[in-house]
Amino acid sequence: MFGFAWTVLNPLLAMVIFTMVFSRVFSNRPNYSLYVFTALMGWNLFSSGTSRGLDSIVINGPIIRKVFVPKAIFPVAAVVSQVVNFVFTLIPLFLLMAVSGAGFSLHLLWLPIPLVSLTCFALGIALLVGTFNVFFRDIKYFYEAGLLAWFYATPIFYPPEIIPDKFKFLLHMNPMYALLESLRAPIYLGAAPPLGVLLPGLALSLATLAIGWIVFHRFESRFIHYV
Repeated sequence: MFGFAWTVLNPLLAMVIFTMVFSRVFSNRPNYSLYVFTALMGWNLFSSGTSRGLDSIVINGPIIRKVFVPKAIFPVAAVVSQVVNFVFTLIPLFLLMAVSGAGFSLHLLWLPIPLVSLTCFALGIALLVGTFNVFFRDIKYFYEAGLLAWFYATPIFYPPEIIPDKFKFLLHMNPMYALLESLRAPIYLGAAPPLGVLLPGLALSLATLAIGWIVFHRFESRFIHYV
């Protein structure tokens, strides 16, 4: 029960803090709280899923040493659990939409597609970092620092328009930008995700998942010697 409560409260508390601090700075962004909350939901799915996936093989080493079990089940479970949390977080999201006056439209039916893209990308990264963490345990600290930098490099609490034109190419090199903008469109804008954002994000997610799956299965036979 407390875990579920924290799943719901975590993005809500972050939304309140960002709204209190930045709503005046970005006053030209209507319904700023919904703008932030939508992106935080997607970011939390990715960051929590990949962070738990990173440790999943090492933590479950005693099980791997004792019985045969498909090792990919551990990073998969880490990401899928965050997808379940994401679904539960839709409850406060819809309440926020109702309170803030945001309209409910049929474009919300697009939501499963960016959710699938985000899940595939998170799972691909979880498989990669989970594999590397078996052999290089210090990668955890580098990844945590990288996640923090990645968070601030992604337009979550600020609009992408404030980024100078000479640095806009960095924005389009950030895969989380396309994934979160695809997620925002049906919720925040009440529109279908732009195909120019949705399709590249989906393609990149599937490619990341494929690479992660190949790398994971390439080295999984060695895991038992390191866990």
